[in-house]
Order: sequence, then structure tokens, then C-alpha cells
Amino acid sequence: MAKQRQHENLDQFRWSFLHPRYWLLWLWFAILWLIGQLPLAVIRLLGRGVGKLVFTLAKSRRRITLRNLELCFPEKSEAERLVIAKQSFAGAGMTLFESGIVWFGSHRRLQKLHKVTGFEHLQAQQGKPTLMLVMHNTCLELAYGPLAYQHAMKIIFRVHNNPFWEWMSQQGRNRHNLELVSNKRVKKFLNFIEQGRTGLMASDHDLGAKNSLFAPFFGIQTATVPTPSSFAASTGAKVLFSCGYRTPQGCQVDITPMDNFPSGDEQADIERFNKMVEDHVRLHPADYMWMHRRFKTRPKGEASLYPKKSLKNS
Repeated sequence: MAKQRQHENLDQFRWSFLHPRYWLLWLWFAILWLIGQLPLAVIRLLGRGVGKLVFTLAKSRRRITLRNLELCFPEKSEAERLVIAKQSFAGAGMTLFESGIVWFGSHRRLQKLHKVTGFEHLQAQQGKPTLMLVMHNTCLELAYGPLAYQHAMKIIFRVHNNPFWEWMSQQGRNRHNLELVSNKRVKKFLNFIEQGRTGLMASDHDLGAKNSLFAPFFGIQTATVPTPSSFAASTGAKVLFSCGYRTPQGCQVDITPMDNFPSGDEQADIERFNKMVEDHVRLHPADYMWMHRRFKTRPKGEASLYPKKSLKNS
């Protein structure tokens, strides 16, 4: 019951947040607020430093990242893949501190850091059911916080285990009309879309064989959830695809309409989605979140692509 209440009351303050066990997090958010006042170049410098440290210390994630890059870019040299891996970790580190800008910074500042191409496709959906599909790039906060300020949306996601962290991040995102819905409350998310609003979801992670179909991703059969098709079909939503990536000035978001989606063929739909993600990853490989085991689930009878021996020695 406690977990259920957590899913339903993401934006509700609890007096328990004042307990000493949360004091370090209060301190962290105070530091994040201070960092968020710094110039972007300084914030990114700090983020790169953290990313470099994590790359050195988080051996398991480093091995997974390098293995993913080996599978997806066999044509690149080991040295080239190592550069991309380090850049991806740096991006994850930057996200940690860029959150300070998004959650606590002024809207005026954020808009200066943010550029959108294809925004007219989103504007045309004002008051109409819309589902925006995004990918797990490391600049999600900086990409979709400012975008939601221009066009309100809800994002479906997995709730953080720490309720205070979740509450604080919810407050920061709410400033931009970006509301979060637990993935345990799918009906609420779909109802929001049916009411003529915009829902946002990222479905490019491996969620296991039970709810997935296999489709090519960088030439590898990859477990992919068909929920974008079923969500769009059940709500009558227009589907847009979006990719957010870093620029020297901040972040850029590209929005593309996905006509004839869903097509009535879930297999064809997930193949199309994976191809669009792959095309954007090839354009901006350093911005993608390579740390998760995208190829963890294998078709029946196929060996793991993350053999323990290989990862141990990498």
C-alpha cells in the first residue's frame, strides 16, 4: 500500500521529508540550486568531471557501455569507441547538474539554452490526442523541460525509490508544465492523452521478453516493447518522434511526425521505431545513454551478448 500511495502522490509533500535521513538530500538540492545559477560552461565542466570519475569507478557500467558500442559500431576502432563511451558518461554527469538549471532556473534562461525544430508539428496538435516518442539521450531534462513550458505534457516513467527525490524533481518539472505519471498508472496516462493532451514516453530500453517483440537495432534482434502502437491505437493519438541532443549553446530538440503509426502491424511499428532511434544515435552517438544493457534479452536459444567472462576481462 505504501508503494501504491507513492505512485499516486508524487507531488504531495510529506512531513517525513524533514526527518534527518533526508538532510543530506536537502543539502544536495541546495548545492544543486547554487550550481544552477552558474554559467552553462561551468556547469558542464563540473558534469564532465563527475562523468570522468564515474567512468573510472563504475566498472560494470563502463564494461556494458563499451560492449554496446562494440556491438553497434564494429566498424569503428577501439579507440574511437572509447571516446564515445567517455563522452556518454560525461553527458550523464552533465545531466546531474543541468537539472539545477531546469528545476530551479528561470524560464527566460532556459529558453535561451533551448532550440526546437519541427515545433509546428506539436503546435498543430494543440487540443488533440498526441503521443510523443523520445529516446534515452542523456540530456532529457534540458530537452523536455523547456519544451513542456511551451506545450504542456505528461511523461510516463518509473518512480524513483526515494520519495523525497521524486517529490523534489516533480516540483521542479511542474514549473514547466511537465507532469510525471508512474508507469504503474497507465490508465491515468492514457486518459490524459484521450482528453486532447500530449503524453511523452521513452520505449527504447529492454524491459524483458514477456512484454516485448524482437526487432533489429543496429542489425541485432532487440527486445522492444510495442506499447507505443497500443497506446496510440487505444487513444487515437497522433504520434510524433523526438530526439534531444546537446549543442554548444544548450540543447536542441528535433520533432518529426510519424504518419500511419500505428499501422495495424505491431512488428512493423517497432521496426520503424528502432530504425528512427538508430538513425538519430548514428548522428549523435555521444548523446545516447549507453550504460544500460539494451541487448540483455535474447531470442530463445541465443547466447547472451554480455558474457560474464568477456565483461570481466574488458
